[in-house]
Amino acid sequence: MEAFTLFDQFPEPARSQLAAAFDEGRTRPEWCFAEGQARLAYWAPFPDSEPMIVWQFDPGPDPVAAADLLRRSLQAMGLVKIICDIPLKPGLTPVVDRAVEHEALTRAGFAMEVERLSLEWVAGTDMPPDPGRLTYRPARRMPRAEVLDLLVRISEGSLDHDTRVEVATSGAEREARWMYDDLMSRRAKPDWFVIGYADDSPVGLVAPDDHSIAYIGVVPEHRGRGYVDDLLARGTTTLAEAGLQRIVAATDVANTPTANAFLRAGYSEVGRVFRYYWRKS
Repeated sequence: MEAFTLFDQFPEPARSQLAAAFDEGRTRPEWCFAEGQARLAYWAPFPDSEPMIVWQFDPGPDPVAAADLLRRSLQAMGLVKIICDIPLKPGLTPVVDRAVEHEALTRAGFAMEVERLSLEWVAGTDMPPDPGRLTYRPARRMPRAEVLDLLVRISEGSLDHDTRVEVATSGAEREARWMYDDLMSRRAKPDWFVIGYADDSPVGLVAPDDHSIAYIGVVPEHRGRGYVDDLLARGTTTLAEAGLQRIVAATDVANTPTANAFLRAGYSEVGRVFRYYWRKS
């Protein structure tokens, strides 16, 4: 069987997206599954990492058949945890507006655990003001151990659902190593991912990639002083000056400090992402 035969079971644009992700080391033909009108693929955030997302999931018209495909694919992959996102416009809900997909996921043992805001900054919007309180050092030029230590500290008391779950189940150090590998694998110029300093004290970091603010965080001892605004201004300006016409971001609905920071910076809510989780029992 040709390597891309399984990709050919997906219609465009999914087929081309799968081929591009394969070239980047983020999916494989054997991570693709199809049965009847249902089809899905698994996706890894960076090369050599475990798949973590159900991707290109098209349940077809029958939620029972789609749930069966999900269960069989999970067993074949030997996974212990996976997520699946359902993005929707504001005001819509999966139960009503993506009913087949929602039922298929829940029948297969997934649970919707967190709702996230989809945010967008577009060219022509006022640039967020930079208070000028911080200096910046490129993370890629710093020792790995220093960046890992900062990621561990940022995870303390985090309001992000994924971070809290991973720290509780896997530990802060393992979560930091995964986050480091993820951020360092992003499409970004070397100086975009930066650590912000107040004098010689690291305050936090912002990591833009080629289309989004991939990650932003402040260490516990510097929270409550508005430094997230400084970091977000830096990241947004970096991408705007690189010529991006649209910058996207996401944060949990419950993470109101981060959500409010994006709104202050000129980002608008453009949708919601409903995140479903499956964990091996």
